[in-house]
Amino acid sequence: MTKWIIVVDDDTANLQMAGHILSKNNMRVTALKSGRLLLDYVKEKGIPDLILLDIKMPDMDGFETLKHLRAMEKEKGIAETPVIFLTADEESSTESRGFEVGVSDYIRKPFNPEVLLRRIDNIVSKQKEMISLKNEATTDKLTGFLNKAATNSQLQKVCASASGCLMMIDLDSFKLVNDIYGHEMGDKVLISFSNIIRETVPSGSTCGRIGGDEFVAFCPNADSEESVSEITVFLNEKLLKSAKEMMGEEMNIPLGASVGAVFVPRHGNDYNSLLKFADKSLYTVKKNGKHGYSLYSADSFSEDEMNVTELDIRTLSEILGERTIPNVALQLDSDAFSHVYRYVIRYIIRHRLGACKVLFTLNKKEGMSDTDYKEACDEFGNHVRKSLRKSDILMRNRYNQYFVFLTDIREDSIDTVISHITNKWNEKYSDSLLIAVETEFIGGEPEEKKVKKEKKVIIVDDDNLNLQVAGKVLSSNGIHVIAMKSGQALLDYFEKTDSEADLILLDIKMPGMDGFETLEKLRQKEDESSRIPVIFLTADESSQAESRGLAMGAMDFIKKPFVPEILQLRVGHILELITLQKQLSTEVEEKTRENRNLFLHLVESLAVAIDTKDNYTNGHSQRVAEYSKEIAKRAGFSEKDREEIYIMGLLHDIGKIGVPDAVINKPDRLSDEEFDMVKKHPVMGANILEKVKEDPNLALGAKFHHERYDGKGYPDGLSGSEIAESAKIIAIADAYDAMSSFRSYRDVLKQDVIIEEIKKGRGTQFDPKYADIMLSIIEEDKDYSLREKKNE
Repeated sequence: MTKWIIVVDDDTANLQMAGHILSKNNMRVTALKSGRLLLDYVKEKGIPDLILLDIKMPDMDGFETLKHLRAMEKEKGIAETPVIFLTADEESSTESRGFEVGVSDYIRKPFNPEVLLRRIDNIVSKQKEMISLKNEATTDKLTGFLNKAATNSQLQKVCASASGCLMMIDLDSFKLVNDIYGHEMGDKVLISFSNIIRETVPSGSTCGRIGGDEFVAFCPNADSEESVSEITVFLNEKLLKSAKEMMGEEMNIPLGASVGAVFVPRHGNDYNSLLKFADKSLYTVKKNGKHGYSLYSADSFSEDEMNVTELDIRTLSEILGERTIPNVALQLDSDAFSHVYRYVIRYIIRHRLGACKVLFTLNKKEGMSDTDYKEACDEFGNHVRKSLRKSDILMRNRYNQYFVFLTDIREDSIDTVISHITNKWNEKYSDSLLIAVETEFIGGEPEEKKVKKEKKVIIVDDDNLNLQVAGKVLSSNGIHVIAMKSGQALLDYFEKTDSEADLILLDIKMPGMDGFETLEKLRQKEDESSRIPVIFLTADESSQAESRGLAMGAMDFIKKPFVPEILQLRVGHILELITLQKQLSTEVEEKTRENRNLFLHLVESLAVAIDTKDNYTNGHSQRVAEYSKEIAKRAGFSEKDREEIYIMGLLHDIGKIGVPDAVINKPDRLSDEEFDMVKKHPVMGANILEKVKEDPNLALGAKFHHERYDGKGYPDGLSGSEIAESAKIIAIADAYDAMSSFRSYRDVLKQDVIIEEIKKGRGTQFDPKYADIMLSIIEEDKDYSLREKKNE
């Protein structure tokens, strides 16, 4: 995409020269001769990718122009435009002042074409990268609206300062679309509906997706019932028309939109409170036929609500049980626990406290009856509850698991608390249970503090005086400085230690290995050190050195001898930029991880549904997935590939959905015709999974897990290397689980029988490599724990 650059300079020759250089390199250039013209122009025409702004201009200089530009951007709620100052001034005070007011960089006049282009490219690229990261962290990928977290953040600000209408919009009967037409069509409907909302709400509205089929929109200056009614009618008319275009005129699902609305600031400015009011109004619509709207009114309480006797604080406290809290931990069911848990997490982060999650898993000791085991598990919960403080909370996750949340605790006290619980139990009940404990410490440090942790900067220069000056300037600003005298010392440092650095200041002219060669070798490393940002230090005034450094990926140049203020500001500016990039990257990674976990939970639930279809394979898909993941790990697969194989294992039998229940659960021997039906499940499974375009490999496990190494399997009769590695792994895991599971006609097979069967199939049914790995896993399983349990 063509970069749009505005150049502002009162000198026509400078405008012509910059315009010629930039236009020649396929950039769109707008030339303006004053700061006032710039401000008027961007108000009317919009914001460019970057502004080149001369400092010394009559009437309004560059500093004043930048000040007005930032005020205008803030008023409009738009991101700050990158600005590079143009100057022939060599005074360090000018540069220092520029960085203080937020300029992105400086370019000296007269222009060096290559340096000009490199600096523009660096600034614009980094700005786009940060915008991209921010969009990923805040945008719902399906609809393009703000995601839930970003909606909450943005609308808190909007509702606090603007007037208009907050609308909660819900799709009526949307579940039927997924059930009848499939999730792919459901996604299309959501995309179409989001576009309809965009077209329907007033210009300048803020829209977000806060749930599967729930949306929220703030419409500025929409302060009448007529406007809400008009929006609701348009939404329903356009949605029905779009749905019939996608699903056919015969589509008879009562699809529509219900709207709960509340006027702002008539009913307050707090977004969370307003959203509850809108939700209450939405509920009213749902109760009264859907496809309509309801406006929140403070007078719309029911008669029963209005007639309730007012309570004083003492009475309320007694009702809530505040005066009779027992001196034990609070035990809650899963629903109540989740609400309290989220509140406590927020409280911990806000008040800089520490907390610890503890998961107790209770296993049965040998010779213990099932009745005694369950009674012991019940009693363990009572024991934990009595052992903890009233500020701690716990939940029974499963019959043999307790999830405990220890609030306001130091990390070094956790072992003491857990030892107290387990030791007291064992003293009283004589080691009646095998207790496994998992812990995770949270907090102890606010998020702000984490972001502002001490920065580490490495300075590489062969001149002791330069090292001392730079070290003193940066250290005085709370930066941890490491000084080195050669490029080789820098490379050795990262080779011998796991230490990290936030930034490297690298001298160009050094004996032995100069700065350019050092940077080239650093970038060739295959670890985190290769990505550390670099600023070159140089006394070389030539533009060739600066051009070469920028081309190699240096973030900036600092001239020697150092001007302390300039050094401090340039390093501080870049460290802030790095911190922001890391924060945005972390948010994107977290969102990706959340989406991945959600996908994994959905797949696991689907696997349970698949296994439920077959009376004889309870938990089969989960076990095959776990065995497959372990085989892949031992075979040297990457973590990403192991995770994919795990999911493929969960879904390898998805094709059984298409096989009649009577055939799958037939207790007698299958007829040839019935067996042919069963043999179709790999192809049916592949047809289902091939629709997941984001991961085309998913279908491989389903389609080829019944192929044999010798080519005598089905459906395609593939052999050896023709079979996907993932399918070979799932094949041996599938066979092992079949032999180590119960059947209507037999118990689980003994380990020695299974070993012989795998050895017999090695090189014929199974790939020898994966057969050997499976055999080693069996050999290590001395207690025969890798099998179906009767109580599963």
